[in-house]
Amino acid sequence: MKLTLSWLQEFLDFPSDDPGDIAESFERLGHEVEEWHLIEPSFTGVVIGHVLEISAHPDADKVRLTKVDVGSEVLDIICGAWNFEVGAIVPVAVPGAMLAGDFEIGSRDIRGVTSHGMICSESELELGTESDGIMVLNTDYPNAASRIGEPLDEVLGVRDVFYEVAVTPDRPDCLSVYGLARDLAGLYDVALSAHDFSISETGETTDVVATVESPETCPRFAGRQVRGITVGVSPHWLRRRLGLAGVRPISNVVDASNYAMIEFGHPTHAFDVQRLGPTISVRMAAEGETIVTLDGQERTLGASDVIVTDGTHAIAIGGVMGGQSTEVHEETTDVFIEAAYWDPAHVLLTSKRLGLRSEASARFERGADPSFCNLAADRVAQILVEIAGGLPAPLPVDVDPGNISPWIVTYPLSETKRILGISLDSAATTELLARRGFSVTGSDPLTVTVPTRRPDVRAPVDLVEE
Repeated sequence: MKLTLSWLQEFLDFPSDDPGDIAESFERLGHEVEEWHLIEPSFTGVVIGHVLEISAHPDADKVRLTKVDVGSEVLDIICGAWNFEVGAIVPVAVPGAMLAGDFEIGSRDIRGVTSHGMICSESELELGTESDGIMVLNTDYPNAASRIGEPLDEVLGVRDVFYEVAVTPDRPDCLSVYGLARDLAGLYDVALSAHDFSISETGETTDVVATVESPETCPRFAGRQVRGITVGVSPHWLRRRLGLAGVRPISNVVDASNYAMIEFGHPTHAFDVQRLGPTISVRMAAEGETIVTLDGQERTLGASDVIVTDGTHAIAIGGVMGGQSTEVHEETTDVFIEAAYWDPAHVLLTSKRLGLRSEASARFERGADPSFCNLAADRVAQILVEIAGGLPAPLPVDVDPGNISPWIVTYPLSETKRILGISLDSAATTELLARRGFSVTGSDPLTVTVPTRRPDVRAPVDLVEE
């Protein structure tokens, strides 16, 4: 699990800002930290600039002359990029700045005109892979316009701490930023930061109708329709965060789904509503049934595989991968965000048999949290509203037969003494378990209700470990 300190800090106020202390806290919780390091900018002397004027070069038609306000002065800079206009907020390497590879920026003559500094692209700053044009900050970082002349790394929050945490197979609840923050909150005995992921519904109710024919393989099928999106490139801050988490940015719709998965641990999948049939249905595949998955491969299914259909054909392999026929594309305007809970055993069986493993299947086969389905769909919708201009439809889909009940463990206090060699009274035991998210009633034995996110806790010995 790869993540950054700044992302963790959105959910948790740390008692210590020492990144080494936080790494030790992960270790205390049983999460091995495979690597951690400071993230530093690869440049110095790059500031926020405001393009005031653009004119033609008198002796070169492939570059333009610009006047850029960098706070302390207005610089004349020659630029070969054409993806910006007057008013653009841009990163400027002023004379004396250093870029990666010990490349010093100065003033130089270009066909009789002196250029003082350089307007930079993402790749030149090692802040991304985009190199076709300069980095325009107006939309992705709207606060940058009020911070002309300030260091770019401070405005963009480049400095950070990277952690790679090895989450053991029995702790699927920690395969997310929120999950790890929640574990740390229990250790520190502090509350998680409150976040509002509610969305404003508008327009007609959802077009999507869903049924589940095999509830033993899909105990909950939820989702939300978002209309009026524009598919495109995600903002820089989101692409950068995904990149640091080891996820390749693809498009704003796919990126929103992946972002929510890394953030909350619950995979989602976006279908193009215009490509769907009348009714979404979850059922077992027929022997020999086929589907072309998102990777372009035709897969032959068996009777033990669970699929999502649209009334005419298979559109996804449940918990493993979506189908190509309903894939989001450049012309997509309406999407249905599926956020289901898939039975881990069926996902593992299908994934292994097909030799098809994805970030989604890796989480579902360990065990996702069925109580997070609606939150996951709403979080994706919230991101799409922000970055793709979508409007969430009222009445989200939620097929929940109610056959998922929290696990109850009867816990005699003597188990603590028997296994650990120490004694804890009911008050201390209740307090410690409550910090870990368990509900406790009674005195001795305690009746402990296990959160649905914790499939690893089934017996008193598991509570002793907690």
